[in-house]
Amino acid sequence: MESRISQLAIDSLFPRFCLGCHTEGSLWCLTCSTTWWPAPVRFGCPFCGKGSLSFVCSNCKGESFLDGLSVFSHYGNPIVREAINQWKYIGDKTVNDILFRWIVRAAPALKPPFSNFVFAPVPLHRFKRRARGFDQAGVLADWCGQIYNQPVFDLLVRTRQTASQAQKSHEVRKLGELDGLFCVNPLLVCHPEATFASLSAGSGRRISSLPEDVVLCDDVFTSGATMDAAARCLKENGVKRVWGLVIAKGNI
Repeated sequence: MESRISQLAIDSLFPRFCLGCHTEGSLWCLTCSTTWWPAPVRFGCPFCGKGSLSFVCSNCKGESFLDGLSVFSHYGNPIVREAINQWKYIGDKTVNDILFRWIVRAAPALKPPFSNFVFAPVPLHRFKRRARGFDQAGVLADWCGQIYNQPVFDLLVRTRQTASQAQKSHEVRKLGELDGLFCVNPLLVCHPEATFASLSAGSGRRISSLPEDVVLCDDVFTSGATMDAAARCLKENGVKRVWGLVIAKGNI
């Protein structure tokens, strides 16, 4: 009751407006939830945009480690961009449900082209995670584990803090500039809330070696430098194929 009263007080002082139509009352109104859907993302190499598939093209393959990318929407979509900003920087928990419903609805189109795989987040540095209160890539990975009934592992650890790639201009972003940013997590414990039926409920699972196919999750893909650095670390430690899955992708 007390938390409900507190929330009502906050809502009265800071009224919410719909991300779509800007009507006051909620962050995502019933009308927009039933009528809005982002423009489809054109398939092409995630690094250069060439081709008609979401696989990395043969030209970019020589200097990258990621094999392909599934994208929900363009980062330039104002509704999607604002939802991500509210989620990451404002900390509005109601965005969780909005984003989750979007990913559920888009699940058939986002499904990675592997038969057996695990999800893993592209992790924040521990200092940034502590400041933000959560790791958005970890949340997305858990959602995907539930939606696709696949296990989720914290395979990687970020070794140092870096500036946000989304805040850098395209001209200064370089593929490969973040190599060495990640190392393999020495614990490798499966998320208990995202395990599938063969795992014991509520108890994580340790793994002794990395899986062959991994799908990396993150909120935004800009230059691809961060995700490709994560893919490089995985492949240098025995993973054969690495796919990416993001909520939004910036322009090339």
